[in-house]
Amino acid sequence: MNNLTGHHRIKFLFLFLLIVSCGTLDPFKQSQQDLDIKIQAFNFEFESKAFARAARFVHPDFLKDFREKSLAVSKNTTFLENTTLDLKLFKDEQPVRLTAPDSAEDFNRGEVTIRYQVSILPSTNLKTIIVTQEWIKLKDTWVVNPKIDSFLN
Repeated sequence: MNNLTGHHRIKFLFLFLLIVSCGTLDPFKQSQQDLDIKIQAFNFEFESKAFARAARFVHPDFLKDFREKSLAVSKNTTFLENTTLDLKLFKDEQPVRLTAPDSAEDFNRGEVTIRYQVSILPSTNLKTIIVTQEWIKLKDTWVVNPKIDSFLN
């Protein structure tokens, strides 16, 4: 089950190319690009049920809970698709524009809203779950509150 399908290999290749290309961006776009890459990587690993790898992105305050509950998610949840609905950036709780024409305006928190199509055992029905993950810059790296409870029945 850990084998990458062709679709996942292509996703991973694009993710790798994005990481490699980050060096030429201005500070704002580079920080935004770094956050985008972390969001994509975390959600790819989460949906692939590679929870040990996904855990590297989890905020230390939520890590124990994430590790304890990830087994139940792994056993009972089937991910069918996800769609990113919204991304908001903040600097000390103040909203920051996503595109800064001339400035390298900084930000230290992001909220990404994602719609998941899943089925959660014992039900076989398709279920829509909307989760707003909170990403925080902690010691120059982005970490997430994954809201794992959303995937438990």
